[in-house]
Amino acid sequence: MAYEIDFVGVGDECKKDADAIALRWKDLFGNYKIAVYDGGLQAHGEKLEQHLNQYYFDEDTEKVIDYVICSHSDSDHTSGLKNILDKFEVQALYMNRPWLYVDDIWDKVKDGRITKGSLIRRLRDEYPYINDLEEIAQDKGIPIYEAFQGTVIDGKLRILSPSKEFYLELLVESSKTPLINESADNAFSRFFKNAFQYVKNLIETWSSEKLRENVSTTAENEMSVVIYGEMDDNFLLTGDAGIRALDKSITYSETIGKKIKDNVGFIQVPHHGGRHNVSPSILNRLIGDIVEEGETTGKTAFVSVASGSDHPLQMVVNAFTRRGVSVYKTKGNIIHHHRNMPDRQGWTAIKPLEFEQKVEEWED
Repeated sequence: MAYEIDFVGVGDECKKDADAIALRWKDLFGNYKIAVYDGGLQAHGEKLEQHLNQYYFDEDTEKVIDYVICSHSDSDHTSGLKNILDKFEVQALYMNRPWLYVDDIWDKVKDGRITKGSLIRRLRDEYPYINDLEEIAQDKGIPIYEAFQGTVIDGKLRILSPSKEFYLELLVESSKTPLINESADNAFSRFFKNAFQYVKNLIETWSSEKLRENVSTTAENEMSVVIYGEMDDNFLLTGDAGIRALDKSITYSETIGKKIKDNVGFIQVPHHGGRHNVSPSILNRLIGDIVEEGETTGKTAFVSVASGSDHPLQMVVNAFTRRGVSVYKTKGNIIHHHRNMPDRQGWTAIKPLEFEQKVEEWED
């Protein structure tokens, strides 16, 4: 089935990495179906609106978005979706809301001062962006659906992760859920990582890489809704998924006979190309083993980064490249991937990122 997908950047308007993705495909009757997967920050939501109006709609078509999917709660994925819900007729919103599952995690609450009502309020306060999306959707009569493993949207977009069980596990682990107090050491560690400056002093070769196996990301990132798109060239949208979510996505895809490594030709690089979301072994299972130097497999990867960003990290680019994948970054621009759809007038091909021997030092 023909489709196209756009990763939307905003030039110099925003210096923070964010994901805003639009896609459409033709159904069996030749009609377009349109979906938005994440809306970035406010500037991305406004740019996404402009892009949809210019390339997905015209004066003779109703401005209807069939599906909006919010991968997870971080502001760089959710803020811009408020603009999309406001400006377009949206048929369905897929989004997981922590406060709906208070009963499921209530036995983990150790503080006797917390009531179910107060926990719900605290969760809404801790996840304000998806709380805002819920309010807009309810005001406009947009139905909201859970986005758990096994859900299939329009027969084409299959959710691989999270399962509800995994989501609840992550909800309990999250520092935003007041069940376990975060230690000072953990708080310092998060601050140190955020403040770390990347310096390319490590050397990689084609046969040796500096990615690590035992790395982790936040519980919220692991909550990302991972989408397997079943089109002419199957694709994978990952949000900010980490190793645990990717592992569960791969395992589930294998159980349903849709092995990602063998069937997916286009993939979103998780978390803007951060190195705490992938490892050598997970990439071997996700996209394939290392190929001969300079060889490509025909697979493509996109990564959303701001203009001037230090992401994607070079060791992540190298890891995808040595497995035969051509990697492209937005760098504040809009980049376009399509299969069996008309070319856009004035749009030109861009070059993939290159393999480089110098990569970033680790924090420790």
